[in-house]
Amino acid sequence: MSADLSALDALIARSVRSAGPAAADSLAYPERQMTGAELIEFVKTARLIAMATVGAKGQPHVAPVHAELDGTTLRLVVYENTTRRADIRTNPQVAFTTWKDGAAAILYGRAREVPGSLREARAGRSGEPRRVVTLEVALTRVYAMRPPDRT
Repeated sequence: MSADLSALDALIARSVRSAGPAAADSLAYPERQMTGAELIEFVKTARLIAMATVGAKGQPHVAPVHAELDGTTLRLVVYENTTRRADIRTNPQVAFTTWKDGAAAILYGRAREVPGSLREARAGRSGEPRRVVTLEVALTRVYAMRPPDRT
């Protein structure tokens, strides 16, 4: 097992042990916990993940993103002019969730912009050029629940 996968398994276990009553009763219990390897595959097959940030005045923002999970690091790109990018500059705390067929994952962490990652992207509907920037999120808490056994 790779060190990254071991670190993810340890983070999942630590998160489950410290889950509040609602999380422990609804998605952080041993019978349905995903392993780190299962979570990586789940995130890989997710079409979209909801990303939540908080603005400078406390207003919440949420938007769909595509992300890649590598151990305890989540990587994604956002357009340079998104609200999420501005939010992260003032408050790096972020949350993500995705679900499918009774399986669910909730991930929390601290985001940072990867220096020098700003690059050209395909034009949007307007036809105007756009650029994206890469974000890395150091995960701090993870809840990942397998789908129910339906046999």
